Amino acid sequence: MEVREISLAATTPLATDYINGTFPIEKGFSYSLQAEDVFWRRLDDIKGRAYPRRELVEYLRSYHQRFHASSETFYNIEKLIHPESVVVVGGQQAGLLTGPLYTIYKIISIIKLAKEQERKLGVPVVPLFWIAGEDHDIAEVNHVYIAEDRKIKKYVYPDIPQEKRMVSDVPLDHQVCSTWITNIVKTYGETETTNKLLDFLFQCLDQSKTFVDFFASIVLRLFASEGLVVLNAADVPLRAIESSFFTALIECHREVTDAVLRKQHQLRQLGYKNTLDIQPHCANLFYYDGRQRWLLEHDPQKEVFHSKKGEFVFSKDELIQLAKTKPGHLSNNVVTRPLMQEFLLPTLAFVAGPGEIAYWAELKEAFSIFGFKMPPVIPRVNITIVERSIQTDLAEIGIDIMDVFKGRLEEAKQQWLAQQTRYPLEEMFAKAKAEIEEIHRPLREFGMEIDRGLAGLLTKNATLLQAQIDFLQQTLQRALIRKYEVELRKFSRVEMSLMPNQAPQERIWNIFYYINKYGFNFLEKLLHLNYQWNGMHKIVYI
Repeated sequence: MEVREISLAATTPLATDYINGTFPIEKGFSYSLQAEDVFWRRLDDIKGRAYPRRELVEYLRSYHQRFHASSETFYNIEKLIHPESVVVVGGQQAGLLTGPLYTIYKIISIIKLAKEQERKLGVPVVPLFWIAGEDHDIAEVNHVYIAEDRKIKKYVYPDIPQEKRMVSDVPLDHQVCSTWITNIVKTYGETETTNKLLDFLFQCLDQSKTFVDFFASIVLRLFASEGLVVLNAADVPLRAIESSFFTALIECHREVTDAVLRKQHQLRQLGYKNTLDIQPHCANLFYYDGRQRWLLEHDPQKEVFHSKKGEFVFSKDELIQLAKTKPGHLSNNVVTRPLMQEFLLPTLAFVAGPGEIAYWAELKEAFSIFGFKMPPVIPRVNITIVERSIQTDLAEIGIDIMDVFKGRLEEAKQQWLAQQTRYPLEEMFAKAKAEIEEIHRPLREFGMEIDRGLAGLLTKNATLLQAQIDFLQQTLQRALIRKYEVELRKFSRVEMSLMPNQAPQERIWNIFYYINKYGFNFLEKLLHLNYQWNGMHKIVYI
């Protein structure tokens, strides 16, 4: 594998400026990426903090035993007992088969940064992946994209409940899921790895009852030798550890909302659009009845918390009592999840995608309400994989990969097609249509002199003539495409591989296509490449 770095804008302007070092750090973050001592400073800042280390270790031991996690993972869990130990954390939804590639890249980023900082700082650093099991947007995680008949298809898991159930509670039907997996892998083609891959996935499925179980089982096996630790944010036993902080979030809900709204206003004045949708009445917590999550709002007149249409209503005391006795009925929203993470974990760094970077900037003042300091926000690595056949296609059609990223592939294709004929078709047909119009106009005028009632017929006749020229032009263009079909397919292959659906490859394709084609050591090779934390996009040639 060979790595080339290129500069690409992030998907949000704020993230782009943050990565480039042009964002005014003090306006949205506590630490600068450009500071060489950033992790030493963070280490000093969290030394005085108390964390529920023993309870967390006991919980993580129990959780990972369910998946027969590796000895390396249990070794990392035990590190958390050490009073100087810290974590590098990042998270994502529990996508089926791990979802798009960027989830894998985030895990790689977490592992690489944890190892690097453990060497530099001389303290235990644990790589931890926060599974957003409390999320209820099933449509974000219930599918993978496949390539079939030279088209990109969204292949959806069919057995989904209609309620807004937390992903951690969405059950998997093993028979349905086995068929779903088999059909996906079939589109990858038969290789030496295919049977091993299917065995791997079926073993993970055997350990799983829910979407989150399946995700956890897969990533713990894929990264077993790296000692990855996972945390299911929706697990009920974890809620018992979080109980006291849920109480604090209820007590300070107004302050949290006001802090975010103030920061959003400041960022708008700097020219950045707000990412979070938050209103003054937001309580920033969900109530979960076991089947559906209900976002809570606060009514200052009645001093109650309620779901949007009043299906559930709680006084402040009732909600606090719920937090103390049944915390499994509460869950965080996008605002309070980072705060809960900071309460639980001695976080050395938070590894973030570009969207997360943008919305975390809106949360800075909310951290300080609880005496917290926002951890360093480190952009995950962004990767595009270029297979050898795609390298060949790029060379043969004569375009650079930057042309693909900048959306110039279609333009390049049309230019190439125009060069294949000595006749300028567009120009010739435009000229022909103009000449026909010039000939036909006097005839229409003459016809109007004879009978003005013929106006509609004369216009229709002119339109039909022009339509025939359009038809002839389209026929010749299709003939050209058929003639050069082999060459034009190279453009299609490049687009499908590198910018499928006009989106970055890492947002569409799944890791198991590459594992099936190149073997399980493909992931190991990807993991052991030398990545620089410079915000540059990594092109990996294989």
